[in-house]
Order: sequence, then structure tokens, then C-alpha cells
Amino acid sequence: MNPLRALVLQLSRIPIALLLVIIVVVAGVIAMGVTSIITESQKTYEARKAELEQKANAKGKVVYTVHDIAEGQPIPGDALEEKEIEQSKIPQDAITSASLATGRIAKYGILAGQIVSQHDLAPQGISLGFESKLKQGMRAVTFGIDNNSGVAGFVTPDSHVDVIAMVGTGADTKASPILSDVEVIAVGQLYQKAPGQSAAMPTSSVTVCVSPDDATKLIKAISASKLYLTLRNDKDRTPVATVDVTSMFSGGGPGGKDDLALQPPSSLPPPPLPGAPDMGGMPGAMNSAAPPPPPLHEVEIWSGSKKDVISVPSS
Repeated sequence: MNPLRALVLQLSRIPIALLLVIIVVVAGVIAMGVTSIITESQKTYEARKAELEQKANAKGKVVYTVHDIAEGQPIPGDALEEKEIEQSKIPQDAITSASLATGRIAKYGILAGQIVSQHDLAPQGISLGFESKLKQGMRAVTFGIDNNSGVAGFVTPDSHVDVIAMVGTGADTKASPILSDVEVIAVGQLYQKAPGQSAAMPTSSVTVCVSPDDATKLIKAISASKLYLTLRNDKDRTPVATVDVTSMFSGGGPGGKDDLALQPPSSLPPPPLPGAPDMGGMPGAMNSAAPPPPPLHEVEIWSGSKKDVISVPSS
């Protein structure tokens, strides 16, 4: 007999009232199971929602600067302040304790009120001193300027300038560029540009970054001429034609042909003595010159501790 048919036959023998009770009980069990699943899902959703809201509203500690810190400078402890802000606003690499930044070197300039991050700090053990301003293969050369030749103090570290040499005086004065688009890396003893610096910084010297060949060229110009700076726009990198300072002198520069022409030839004979006959500048003229006068004798005369010396002709 078919099992399904047998089940139906057995159910048909059960009283209808009992069958209804069984159906109600089964339906209740199913309803309770579904309700339990829905309740658990609701609880899980609410817990997850609360967790996300807690994270969104949670606060974390960050480190702010209270005043500007120049690039390459050690960060003092009194320049830092710890604050709590919403976790969602904290940068991923933010410093969370002032002690982690105190004494470290600022890799870049940090403005007041800025959150200090790891990328603002130089790696530990690395110093960003004056040598770091020099690119590989370049040289630093310092020379003197004054208020006029130094653009009234408006030249600052990182400025770009042309260097002009001036030689001669009056109508013979000449001025020409000897170096073009040179980077200034220090003004006096300052090699970091202060953030927000707008006032002039009068100084007596500047240091520039040049190639080894240009260093030699500049040092010659320092020795042979008066130097002036012309300040460039910070975006202007257009080169200008330059010359060597020695080309600005007649005859090729100091010590050249013109300077030698001013010196008397060493082969000329000395002038004749007074009263000697003129021998026409012949080499034998010295042999016929009058003999020199005889030397004088010196006589010392003492009077107590006082000494007098008189010269008398020899007999």
C-alpha cells in the first residue's frame, strides 16, 4: 500500500477535534520559532547600530601646535597641546601624545593650530641642519652685501637671484651678470624662512648654492669686483646671459697685458749720475760714469748717558 495513502487513512480515523488541536499546537510552535528568529535578528541589529554610534561619537586624543614651528627646527614641548576630538575626525597617522613629538625635528613647517602627524616629523636620528639645504654635488659660497646691493634686506632663504658684478669707476664703469637664477640658502646665519615672514631682514652677507664651476667663477668675482643681487619672482626661472668677471677688464683682467704695460722694463739702464757726460744710452755708459764719493766716518760722542753721532768725511 502507498505510504501516503496509509497516512491519510490513519489520520481519517483520528477525531476531528484532536486533529485541530494538533494543528494548532504545530502552528504555535512554528510561530514561536519564527518570532524567536526575528527577535534575535532585531537584537543583533540594535547591538550593531549601538556599536557604530558609539564609535562615531567616541573621542580620541590628538596633538595640536600652539604656535608656528619652522621647517628643520626641533619641536619644543611648550609648543604642543593635547586635545580630544571625535574619532572620525582624527587623521590616520596623527600623533596621540605630546611626548612622542617633543624634541623631534619638523620635516616641514607646521602652523599654529595644526594637528601634528607622523609625516610632519623627520625620521629619528636624522638631522635637517644647514647641510640638508645643499643639493648633492652643489657648493655653498658666502659673500658680503649691504643694504643697497642686497635688495634692502628683502632677499630671504629660498629666494632666487641673479648676481651682477660691477668693475671700474666713472665713465669706465661696467656691470654684467656673472650668475643666473641662483638659490639663496642662507641670509646672515639664518637658513630657515620663518612662516609668515614679511618684513625685510637687513644683513651683511648671503650664502648661495652653486655648482663647483660657478663657485670658482663667483669667488673670482668676489675678489675682483663689487657684487649686487637682483631678486627674481618666485616663479621666474628664465636664465640670463652671463660673463666671467675677467672679461670685463681691458686686456683680460687684473694682472693682464695692460697692467704689465704700466711697469718699467727691467732691461733699461739706470739714469746717468748728475754731471756725467751723455753716452747716448749706450751699454758702456756705466763704465765711464764718475766714481761714487768716499763713504763718511761716524763718530760717537758721549756726554754722560747721552750719545751723539756725527758723520765726517774720510781723509
